[in-house]
Amino acid sequence: MAGLLYPVSGGALGPDSSLSLLEASIPRDVSTVERPRASGKEEEEGENQENLPMVFLCGGCKRPVGDTLSWVANDEEAECILLRDVSSNVSVDKEQKLSKRPGECGCMVETFFCSGCSLTLGSIYRCTPKHLDYKRDLFCFSVDAIESYILGSSEKQAVTDEEPLTLESRAALEEALKRANTILKALEARLATVESRIDSLHSNA
Repeated sequence: MAGLLYPVSGGALGPDSSLSLLEASIPRDVSTVERPRASGKEEEEGENQENLPMVFLCGGCKRPVGDTLSWVANDEEAECILLRDVSSNVSVDKEQKLSKRPGECGCMVETFFCSGCSLTLGSIYRCTPKHLDYKRDLFCFSVDAIESYILGSSEKQAVTDEEPLTLESRAALEEALKRANTILKALEARLATVESRIDSLHSNA
């Protein structure tokens, strides 16, 4: 399944990211994603797309690992998104380790990964200083490890040139088949007559 690559540019989520579609309660330390304003038809189409849920996929094997129904927040500085729940394709390493990320001194984390391809997807913070309490016990996905797909974003449609079969068109089709069958029977009778005459001529000869 092809997905839309979750954009990251300059340590921040790009304006095309649909993660800003959801309103989340995010503390001051966490920035939300802003989308450029549109007008007219583009604005209406944008609003319709904003109502569509998004599925997050493993960046390695493309297995679904979560969705925006469990959305909590996104952290631009740490380049991660925070979800409450994940799919069964995510496994958690219960061994707790000290975080080595800058500004996370004293944080105890558990790493989680894709159960299909073992790609490391992010961390769960079990012990945090006060300024990182908003991350505690949430699944913090690294945006570099996942891709995303917006449900309903497909543009190609099946195209057929055939007209739908109605009662009128069915009756006309049946009538045409009857006429063709009558003509076929008449031709068979004439052919049989011709063959009989040929056989008679051969016998007389």
